[in-house]
Amino acid sequence: MSRIAHKIAVISGKGGVGKTTVTVNLAMAFAVHGHVDRVGILDADIHGPSVPTMLGLKGRRLGVVPAGIFPAIGPLGIRVVSMDFLLPDEESPVVWRGPLKMRAISQFLSDVAWGELDYLFIDLPPGTGDEPLSILQLLPDMDGVVIVTIPSEVSQHVVRKA
Repeated sequence: MSRIAHKIAVISGKGGVGKTTVTVNLAMAFAVHGHVDRVGILDADIHGPSVPTMLGLKGRRLGVVPAGIFPAIGPLGIRVVSMDFLLPDEESPVVWRGPLKMRAISQFLSDVAWGELDYLFIDLPPGTGDEPLSILQLLPDMDGVVIVTIPSEVSQHVVRKA
């Protein structure tokens, strides 16, 4: 993580508001505007990983060697790490309890060989549960947080509470 200049989390109070779409669009925009091969996405939504699908990377695998975990390479050289790359097939659910989820997230944060990046966008799971809070605590040098919502009373209420 020390070779990553800027870390930006993308969160939402509830699911289905376009958080992953915003994450992917930010990464693509930054890559297009001067940061080709220097942008990464960590899909930290353990139960609903969808970044690989949005980037056309379904079926890819991470490179796992003793030296670390190597991200999949997507469009414009965007480096992507997602739980989806570790599942045996696209139909496999992730039915894990807290400690196992936290171990996976911790491993993504410590063992991935991102290389030098200008920007890492972290697509967090919706809500304010253990996973988003733990990631934010594990990365105290976060440069920013983008909060995604939609113009509905329910969604805005959840964001205000978060």
